[in-house]
Order: sequence, then C-alpha cells, then structure tokens
Amino acid sequence: MSYFFIALAALAAFIFANKYYNQKRAIRSLLESLLTRTSILTHSKKFRGINENWIHLLEELNSLLADINRLEKQSSDRLRQIETTLGSIQEGVLIIDRDNYILLVNGALTNHFEVLSDSVGKRVESALHSSKFLEFIREVKRDGVAAGREIVFSEQKQEIWMEISASRLEVAEEVAAPWYLFVLHDITRLKALEDMRKHFVANASHELKTPVSIIKGYTETLVGDHGKMEQEDQLRFLNVIHRHAERLTMLINDLLSLSRLERESLSLHWSNADIFSLVRDFSHEYDPRLKDHGRELLIDLPEEGTAMVRVDVLKINQVLDNLIENARKYTPAEGKIRLGGSLVDKAVDIWVEDEGPGVPKMDVAKIFERFYRVDKGRSRDTGGTGLGLSIVKHIIDLHNGRVWAENLEGRGFRVTFRLPVVEKTAPAEVL
Repeated sequence: MSYFFIALAALAAFIFANKYYNQKRAIRSLLESLLTRTSILTHSKKFRGINENWIHLLEELNSLLADINRLEKQSSDRLRQIETTLGSIQEGVLIIDRDNYILLVNGALTNHFEVLSDSVGKRVESALHSSKFLEFIREVKRDGVAAGREIVFSEQKQEIWMEISASRLEVAEEVAAPWYLFVLHDITRLKALEDMRKHFVANASHELKTPVSIIKGYTETLVGDHGKMEQEDQLRFLNVIHRHAERLTMLINDLLSLSRLERESLSLHWSNADIFSLVRDFSHEYDPRLKDHGRELLIDLPEEGTAMVRVDVLKINQVLDNLIENARKYTPAEGKIRLGGSLVDKAVDIWVEDEGPGVPKMDVAKIFERFYRVDKGRSRDTGGTGLGLSIVKHIIDLHNGRVWAENLEGRGFRVTFRLPVVEKTAPAEVL
C-alpha cells in the first residue's frame, strides 16, 4: 500500500514540475518577445499544456506589439520626412518628446555642438548643460509656444550665443506626443560685433573727449583772462591747444581711415609688385625721418630674388608706415628698428622689430583691437591714437593675408604680416 502512495506522490510531483517548467519556459519566451518586440506563435509547443488564460494573454501581447511596431514605424517615417526637410537648412533644429528625449538633431546644430552628434535617444539635459535652456523648455511645454530667447551655451571653453524659437508639434497617436521643435540661430558673431561696437563707441568717445576738454579749458582761460595774462603764459596755453588740436586731427583721420577700410564698396587699386622692392624703396624714404628722431633703420631682405604679390601699393605703404611708427614710439633713443622679410612656401613674410619693452603675453593677441592699450596712457604719451595696428590688420585682411605679433627673446617686439605670392604677372586691375 505504501508503494502506491509513493508512486502517486511521485506522479503528482512530476505533473507539478512539468507544469512549473512549462510556465517558466513560457515566461522566458514572453520576456524575449517583449525585448525583441516580435510576435509570439501561440500554437508553439512551448505553450502546450499552458493554462487557457495564457493564450489570451499572448494574443493581447501580440496585438500590443503590433501596435507598438506600427507606431514606431510611423514615428520613424515622420522623423525621416522632417529630417529630409530640415537637414539642409543653416539653422540648428532640435526635436524632443514630452519626456525630454531627443528625437532629431540636424547637421547644422551638431556643427556647433559636437556632443549632439550621437545624442538621439538620450535626454536633452545630458547633452546641453544650460539651466536657461532647460527653463525655456519648461516654458514651452507649459504654454505650447514661447517668444524667441537669446541663450548662451558654454562649449569647449567658448561661449556660443543662440537665438532660440520653439513650438509644440501635435503628433497623432504617438505614445510620447506631443513633440517640441526648437530652432537655434547662431548669433555669436553678432554678439561679438555688438560688443566691439559698444567698446568702440565708448573708447572713441573717451579718446575724443580728452583733447576737446583740454582745448575747451585752455581757451576759456584765454578768453576770460587774456587781458591779465603774461604773453609767455598765453603762448604756452596756445601751444597746448595746438598740440591737442593736432592729436584730435590725428584721431579723426584714423577714424576716417578705418571707416573707409570697413566699407564694402571700398575700391583698391590692385597691381602686381615685388614686395621686397617696395620695402627697399620705403626704407630709403623713411630712414632720414628715423635718424631725425635718433633711431636707426636696419634692413634684412634677401639679396637676390623677388616676391611678386598682388597689392594696393599705397595701402601697403600705409601698413609699413604704421608699423615703423609704432616701433619708433617704443624704441629708446639711439636704438635700432629692423625691417625684414623672407619667402615662406607660397607666401612672403614682412616684419618690423623694435627694441622696446615688449607686451605682456596675455595682451599680445589684443593689440590689433581698436584703442586697445597695455598701458592706458602709453599711446597718449608717445603721440599715438591707438588705431594704427587696427588699420594694419584691416588692410592686410583686405589683401587675403594675416598679421600677428610676438615678443622677442631678451628685449623687443615683432609684428609680422604675410601675403600670398603670385606665380605669374597679371595685368593691373582696379576693383
């Protein structure tokens, strides 16, 4: 009798174990289906002997997976259409869903933010670290649309200014609907130009105000007290007025030069010329003027060969004049100024060296800015306007060249400009 009960218990255990393993296998199949989003064959042998409720569950799951796949295909098709439409525009385009997951980023935006190149499917917060932008997103979600906003992003130690507009996209039947479209227009250059304009206006006003105030003060004294003043004092006052009137004239002339250089309609008189010959001719004319100021001009040019460049000769002479004058101001009496040049690949370098104290490293890159001074009183003391090197840069830019500055070892400062050489002579041309 005991053997019968043992056999019966073993049979019950076998049936229970078989059902347990069948259900476990069915659950594993169910998980695989969910992960791969593929339909389950309800008549598969994996589900034989499973409760009838399992079959209903599998049928519902198959229906749900079919709906999900259909919606995903619709989303992908819609995103491809949008990407095709917006991919070629210059403005940056970003689309996110209601949970802040990135759905689309066009090429124009990834050019500005490399971190967005593989960001589709990630949350926008993990890619763009800007509290102002996240606040703007919340505002768009709340109101559906928001007025354009100027927002600055910090990307690789530089600031990128974007003007951003946004709108809500109603996407029917989408699980993560609505979507939100953001259009980002790069205004970094405009911001830089605006800052330059503000600084220029402030600096120009300050530079013009100084001589005008001095002239006004001295003339008022002369007008009010000329009957009581000694002739020697009157002459001294007139000399001060004359000196500052000359400075005012220099400032106005340099400002007019900059204005002419920056006009788009500027006409340059182009011709092909040997830059080494131009430099030699210029040095012959300028050398006596430097000797009168107690400085010596040394020339360091190749003895043979030519370097043909396409230039406006008068403008290049203006560049040389400004560079030599700048070097003269900071070279001590009895010092030497060196003017040289050399061929570099398909270009020619012309440089001017002084024997002055040089410029702090942090200020070297800024010396071509208008009115920029390492020492606020430096140019006034030496008679400069603070615009000479800025004029140099504008002229060289118009010649498709570049200009830079560097401190020399020991003592001295060098300014170099580079111009492309022409391979063969072309007829003179006026543009």
